[in-house]
Amino acid sequence: MAHAEHKQIVAVDSERFYRAITKYEEYPSFVDGCRGVQVERKGPGEARTHYQMTIVRDVSYTLDHREFPDQRRMEWSLVQSDMLKKNVGRWELTPLADGRTEVKYAIEIEFNIPVPGFVLNQLVKGSIPSMIRSFEKRAKAGN
Repeated sequence: MAHAEHKQIVAVDSERFYRAITKYEEYPSFVDGCRGVQVERKGPGEARTHYQMTIVRDVSYTLDHREFPDQRRMEWSLVQSDMLKKNVGRWELTPLADGRTEVKYAIEIEFNIPVPGFVLNQLVKGSIPSMIRSFEKRAKAGN
């Protein structure tokens, strides 16, 4: 199992960044490794979304998302997957006085197949900063 938490300051306001992280269907156009997203259900404060990703290999999974727009927070948990035992995490956004945002990202992920812990930890921890930069770029573009 891999667990990672990361904090980063981005040069975009929290509202725009929040919109970028909750437009799940747009992930394939800017998130590395995301091959497809299907929003199965979307309602006030929640979404069920199916992802097709390339992580260590091709992986499909469905997540339930809980959205807290007033708090600029989003959490997710695994519903089902062909390769994952666990995938839980959260985004927490804190607006800063100068229009920037403090982004806190946390994830806990575990595969059904054996993956050495040091490999999985490096993969997860190493990819988070660039993923956050992708969301920052998307938010700046106004999408």
